[in-house]
Amino acid sequence: MLFDRDYKSIYEPTEAVYTDKGSRFLAFAFPVNNELGVKQHLSNLKTEYPDATHHCYVWIMNPDKSAQRINDDGEPANTAARPILKQINALNLTNVLVVVVRYFGGKKLGIEGLIKAYGMAAKLVLEKCETVTKTLLDYFKIETDFESEHQIYNIARKLSATIVDTVHMQTVVVTLSINGAKTELLINECNNLDNFEYTFLRTE
Repeated sequence: MLFDRDYKSIYEPTEAVYTDKGSRFLAFAFPVNNELGVKQHLSNLKTEYPDATHHCYVWIMNPDKSAQRINDDGEPANTAARPILKQINALNLTNVLVVVVRYFGGKKLGIEGLIKAYGMAAKLVLEKCETVTKTLLDYFKIETDFESEHQIYNIARKLSATIVDTVHMQTVVVTLSINGAKTELLINECNNLDNFEYTFLRTE
């Protein structure tokens, strides 16, 4: 792939609260790897806080940040999601979802007030997050006969791949993950062996 496979993200879900003129801004940060995970977190928050005024969010994915989405959820354009995005970018994070749930306190904040409030809420939650550097991994399924099973483990050790799962049926099916920078080496190893079939599963 064309981009760096190392990227900076957050370790675990984190929460923070910011208040301004009676309005409460509940900020949530989640590590995510795909849109399905994003949708699940958003659905959970809407179920948990159904009476909130707004659920504004930003998500970014991939080491090159090529997938992004922002949503002001009814707030004036660029007053909610853009300030959230600014805080994420300030820490150079990706594979992250930040949601700010607002409960209106009765006093309008104005455009500048909204920008400040959403930005502060996002900043507070991200400052609480433990950040980690991760490596994008490729997942493969390798199938062979029982006599050749040991060769899969030899390849895994040689290329520092991780065995995720092993299934013994009529054949042996091993699922493993490997640093994408070594994917071509893995494929070459499999092609040089008899009775080896490999299938690319996913990258995450």
